[in-house]
Amino acid sequence: MKPEHQEKVTRWYQEPLMLIVIGIPILAVIWGFIMLSTALKTKDSLVSDSYYKDGVSYTENLAADEKARSHQIRATATFTADEMRLHLQGLLDEQPNTLQVQLIHPTLEELDTTQLLQKMADGSYAGVNDIELPSRRRIWVDSPEQGWRIRAYPLIEDGKEITLQAE
Repeated sequence: MKPEHQEKVTRWYQEPLMLIVIGIPILAVIWGFIMLSTALKTKDSLVSDSYYKDGVSYTENLAADEKARSHQIRATATFTADEMRLHLQGLLDEQPNTLQVQLIHPTLEELDTTQLLQKMADGSYAGVNDIELPSRRRIWVDSPEQGWRIRAYPLIEDGKEITLQAE
């Protein structure tokens, strides 16, 4: 006598459900090794070693921002491949002789630069550009002799005019 309903028997490795059950953990292990490899090969560039000092200097510079705001100081900056030029406007008794410009990279501290801009005969300020263009940077312009600071966070492109003001 033959049974009416006989199930077809397949081997375990031919079952689609078994491939899913085994495949997902294998993919998780492979992805874990990829992430471990990435973590070991790259550095922690978003972590600042001097976070406390940065925080203290930020609160100290709030007075510089307020002074720039009260004097309505604004500037337009233009970058070329080898030069940066800045035109300063505001309610200042006297224009400063030099300006300090910090170009701060968003993630890599070793790409930060600080430049000194000299006052030119036409009243603008000029200095050397050391960064590759185009580039996204925080730009802080301050006058150590007058105690104010203006800033912006633009995409710096060759010949593009950037407006900076107190925040």
